[in-house]
Amino acid sequence: MHRQHVASDALFERIKHSIAGGESSYARLAEGPGFCMARGEGSHIFDVDGNEYIDWCIGYGPLIMGHRHPRVIAAVVEQLEKRGSMYTFPHELDAEVGEKMVRAVPGLELVRFAMSGTEATLAAMRLARAYTGKQKILKFEGHYHGWADEHFVSYHPDDETGGDEAEPKVLLTAGCPQAIADTLVIASWHRPEYVEAAIRKHKHELAAVLCEPQMCNCGIVPVEPEWLHWLRRITAENDILLIFDEVMTGFRLALGGAQGYYGVTPDISCFSKALGAGFPVAAFGGSREVMALEAANEVVHGGTYTAMPMNLAASNVVLGEMIEHEETFYPRLHEVGNRVVRGLQRAADENGVRAKVLGLGPLWQIIFLRDGAPDDPIIDNSRTMLAVVDTERFGIFQSEMLDRGIYFHPGAFERWFASSAHTDDDIETTIVAAHEAMAVVAKAAPVPAV
Repeated sequence: MHRQHVASDALFERIKHSIAGGESSYARLAEGPGFCMARGEGSHIFDVDGNEYIDWCIGYGPLIMGHRHPRVIAAVVEQLEKRGSMYTFPHELDAEVGEKMVRAVPGLELVRFAMSGTEATLAAMRLARAYTGKQKILKFEGHYHGWADEHFVSYHPDDETGGDEAEPKVLLTAGCPQAIADTLVIASWHRPEYVEAAIRKHKHELAAVLCEPQMCNCGIVPVEPEWLHWLRRITAENDILLIFDEVMTGFRLALGGAQGYYGVTPDISCFSKALGAGFPVAAFGGSREVMALEAANEVVHGGTYTAMPMNLAASNVVLGEMIEHEETFYPRLHEVGNRVVRGLQRAADENGVRAKVLGLGPLWQIIFLRDGAPDDPIIDNSRTMLAVVDTERFGIFQSEMLDRGIYFHPGAFERWFASSAHTDDDIETTIVAAHEAMAVVAKAAPVPAV
């Protein structure tokens, strides 16, 4: 049953001769390429060996309407053929996309466009520092905001077995200067007593608290809505801005993103992925008061490729679809996700495999429990997640699913995404494959408790 990847292996070897490591992103290379792509269509992808897969990674999230959505492609082609790829001048799509974003997201009155989520979060941090006159940012252990020095810090704890016993540390990636540590305060997610102590201690130097409102980069860690409301209150009480990194959740959980879904309005928000429907666009924004510094050009943000009309043409289509069909678009996304989640959990339970499927609607991940871990562990931050996950069994499951034509990211701490292109047949095929794959996992040798 094992699928052949002869052409993929050969192409990857060729790529490595000119591209460092064979990939231009650490995230894609970390778990190995698996195969090389030929094309995508709707909810399916095809590799260079001719293998077809149902795609639950969907470009790491941007392809919320699937691969090569005809209206998105048509809008981009029309822009290229009739008006051009870029201007570096204001244009009609600035207004159209900006107006749609402001209409859709509760916390937005003014926005600025960027090219990637990393750029948007960096711009938000700079803006917060400029607005408050304070220098430090509180970020949470296990939250991911991009690969740049300023926030690629303490992405994972240093101790993957210690639960909550160990204090979060400032952990720098290779090549990141130690001076970055002086600009950050690292805290534990879902731990109000420790976060409050950190805020009280650093109140006079904290410009902002930066977080993923729904933690999506250590698997999917369920969020308590009360926790988000508490973060909003304590930051406001201490003259600290609250920044939501909605690169994953924006326009995916709901039209208004996580802030609309949970009813919590931050001071600054960051968006990418679903906003571009597969094209490189990002944005950050907030109230008129906070964004006035951007409007007056008192804080520097820019770039040759920001607000490229080619990319905004794609954004205009996807936002228009979401706004016009909000009453059906999001219920369908949640239905797709919920049906897969239930099916995966049944597949595990009926095969006697200790696994939990965690998620919210269009975002989820399946985790396999280490031997010795509780049957129903409390998972509410990166430490409690890392302490119980069996990555070896996850790897077996992912490999077996791939052989059955189901693709999701091979990293145990990544996530699955639903798109509007996924069909009922995709769901049922995935669930049938999961039952078969779980039967293989059930026969795997026990993994020693750590």
